[in-house]
Amino acid sequence: MINAFLISLISGALGLLISVLTVFFIVISNSFFKYNTFRFFNEIMVLGFGILGWYFISSGILCFLFFLLISTLYQIYRIIREIYSIDVRFRILVLALGKDRFEYSLFSIKRVRKRIIGSFFKLLVILIASYAISQSLHAMLVGVISLLVGVILIFLKLD
Repeated sequence: MINAFLISLISGALGLLISVLTVFFIVISNSFFKYNTFRFFNEIMVLGFGILGWYFISSGILCFLFFLLISTLYQIYRIIREIYSIDVRFRILVLALGKDRFEYSLFSIKRVRKRIIGSFFKLLVILIASYAISQSLHAMLVGVISLLVGVILIFLKLD
């Protein structure tokens, strides 16, 4: 259990760092980033991937890399969604006041920093819960059902 906690904690923290840097460069760019493909990394899908990851991957390094990828994509989706929930008029106002894109990117990330930390802890709980579920008798079935429910939620746009 300590091993699972450490893998979840370190991969989540490293994924958070990578995702914050990625989001910073996305917001700095001129174009509007379409993040619809990242909707596949909602909480239910991450839970399903986590259960199946803990169930099938036995190597510690592969497990770490898998959860690093999952945590990075999940955090990118959460941060981009929070930043782009700001009205477009507000972005234009900030840029019209003489701020450049670098300052706007820093301001946007600082504005959502509490939600970023909250999503990190949510991911940590999801990964630890997925480890506990992966130790049960029907872990593969629960993981597949989680993935199916996550896909249904995405198609119904309930995320």
